[in-house]
Amino acid sequence: MTSIYLPAGVTALLCAGIMFVCICRLDKIDKAVRIRVGIQYVILLMAAAGLAAAPLLWQFHGWAVVWFAGAVLFMLIADSFQWAHGAPTSTISKEPPA
Repeated sequence: MTSIYLPAGVTALLCAGIMFVCICRLDKIDKAVRIRVGIQYVILLMAAAGLAAAPLLWQFHGWAVVWFAGAVLFMLIADSFQWAHGAPTSTISKEPPA
């Protein structure tokens, strides 16, 4: 029985990290940032929350999902230096904010 709960627990912890990073980045977004950047982080936040909550609906996933969630969290952490002092310049829109 624990063989299905262990990947679910690890995935939930990784998804909590993904949600934390998404919330922090959404907090740093201002009106100059492209709207699609904010939408991308909201969608990633919802996907991580849904994946973490899947075992509550008896939808257990295996180790492949754990590795994928770990890779997503690693990618978010790896480029955190760009977000250290606000949104990176690559996310800023060329046209003035409305």
